[in-house]
Amino acid sequence: MSGGVGDPAAEVLTGHLVEDIAGWQGWSGAPWGRLRYRVVDHTLARVCRTVSGRPLRVLDAGGGDGSDAVALARRGCRVTVLDTSTRMLERARAAAAAAGVADRVRTVDADLEDLRALADLTDHRAGGSGTFDLVLCHDVLQHRPGGEEQVRADVATLVSSVRPGGCVSLLASNPAGDVLAAVARRHDLPGALHLLDASAAHDPVLDREVQRVAPELAEEALRAARCSVDFRFGVRCFSDLVADDSRKAEPGFYADLERLELAACDREPYLRTARSWQVVGRRRG
Repeated sequence: MSGGVGDPAAEVLTGHLVEDIAGWQGWSGAPWGRLRYRVVDHTLARVCRTVSGRPLRVLDAGGGDGSDAVALARRGCRVTVLDTSTRMLERARAAAAAAGVADRVRTVDADLEDLRALADLTDHRAGGSGTFDLVLCHDVLQHRPGGEEQVRADVATLVSSVRPGGCVSLLASNPAGDVLAAVARRHDLPGALHLLDASAAHDPVLDREVQRVAPELAEEALRAARCSVDFRFGVRCFSDLVADDSRKAEPGFYADLERLELAACDREPYLRTARSWQVVGRRRG
């Protein structure tokens, strides 16, 4: 998740336990949280239609409470949620049961380092360890230590988990969106100027520094791992530019905003300045 005004809780990330479960519930149920998941459900549905095989086997690395996973399970996918927060994995199982898809959602207490260990034990000459049709890594990369080299290593590990012809979906807070939000929401012009060239930003929710991961770096890492970049999306292109959050709670305004977000999520130039970027690569044979 992207921190900031209008985002009262942080999304659970692989290796980063969020203690404020009530705060998380508040964020995910608020208009900005609902928009995030509605747009990603829309984009992943498009991606899934381009991947052969049914039911699709999906790995959600850092999947937290299973919000993305349950939406995919409703579409018939079989999803493995990877996370190190036992409480959030419990919530993922409960959400799957409530949605009637408990038989299609599996949870595993593990993180990206466990995936890397699995990849290292596999004969990469035989194509790596990948058996999944689709791998998600959403709102995780910016919280991993190690800078650009860590991003490249993590993307290579994720790609090793997907079969040739399958897809890897990466999503992170957008540096360009950070700058626009500083101006439009907070009227913080010095802060926006600083963010233009900053390599890290302060996450006010987790109260820690996070690295700013550009979509261009994600695309470069995917190509280095022998993937083509097949999709580019912007998640919440306009929501964070509407400073009056009370309007988003109005049903009519929210419905119009959702339609606008869905219509613009794959359109230039709007996807370039969205609150979060989403890039989808396809592993070559």
